[in-house]
Amino acid sequence: MILTYANRICAAAGTTLVVAQMLLICSDIFMRSAFSAPIAGVPELVELAIVGLVFLQIPNAIKTEAFIRSDGLFYSLAARNPMLGRIIDTAFSLVGAAVMAVIAYGMWFKFTNAVDRNLFTGNPGLFTAPIWPALLCIVVGAVLGCLNYLARSYAAALGQTLLIAETTDERT
Repeated sequence: MILTYANRICAAAGTTLVVAQMLLICSDIFMRSAFSAPIAGVPELVELAIVGLVFLQIPNAIKTEAFIRSDGLFYSLAARNPMLGRIIDTAFSLVGAAVMAVIAYGMWFKFTNAVDRNLFTGNPGLFTAPIWPALLCIVVGAVLGCLNYLARSYAAALGQTLLIAETTDERT
């Protein structure tokens, strides 16, 4: 339940970043066209926002099973042997959890380094932005992604995932 709320909050924050990014880009285009005066720092902010919003969307994508996955072979194997489907689904979810854990672990040190050293992007004197918020989004998204994959692996082991249910329904 708490994980679902955290997923929704991250998805909402990611969607808000998409809208803010769209407004910023459109404003920059308008300022360039109308007044030949671009808004300083738009490329840097867009660069940071894209990274942040992608990782903020990952937990909800995993939870809703909208995350990209090649499952053509999986469907046919699980339809023939549901137990094998459970094992494969569980294993792949555990691999996904491990990948997310490695990302979170690695980015945690970059995040703390960026906070400690006050790292930024941009040109001093023109525009600068701290990079730690984007790194924090990566860490939070990866941790929640890991937790979602772990929850999914548990459900897959019990045969409760959507993919297993779909494949067993197709056989009947």
